[in-house]
Amino acid sequence: MSKSTRTKAVARYVAAPLGILLSGVLVLFASQAAFSAQTSTQSNTWSTGTINLTNDHEGQAVFAVDKLAPNTGESQEVVVKYTGDYPSDIRMFATSPVEPTGALARNITLNIQRGTGTGASFTADQNARWTGTLAEFDAIGAYANGVLGYQTPGSVDKTFRISYNFAPTGDTSGLMGQHTGVTFTWAAETIAAS
Repeated sequence: MSKSTRTKAVARYVAAPLGILLSGVLVLFASQAAFSAQTSTQSNTWSTGTINLTNDHEGQAVFAVDKLAPNTGESQEVVVKYTGDYPSDIRMFATSPVEPTGALARNITLNIQRGTGTGASFTADQNARWTGTLAEFDAIGAYANGVLGYQTPGSVDKTFRISYNFAPTGDTSGLMGQHTGVTFTWAAETIAAS
């Protein structure tokens, strides 16, 4: 068999598979050139809001009475300011009590009113009064048991008029040289969406 005949035979055997391969490539490219379409939304995001609770005596004592004498008392106001993106429930309670069950704490009476405005323009909220001894207030040591609670759908200021009276009866000799104390605390918790 001559070289030319061999070349023709090889070309015949190679041409068929090569033709099949080329037609497959053409079909592949043709199928990738089909029409297409898609749609999407804008980027979806999630973020949380904030709540904040402050008062105008932040870091300061409301009362700092030294040499407390029988039959004395005083009244002060604390303005509590809530700002937030959520409806919240705000309550008052005691933290950091000092000698909370001692004789002095049992002989100081607190009267706390919640309202709006200050000074002569103070207006008490209806049914928003707590009265008891300092020892009783000291026992309210958590938000869950808090008093004078109020719910707010948004930013609001509330005034708490706090009065104390020291008027012991009977033998007062056991009260001399005693000390007691408490921190007035307010906390806000968001109201679960229904």
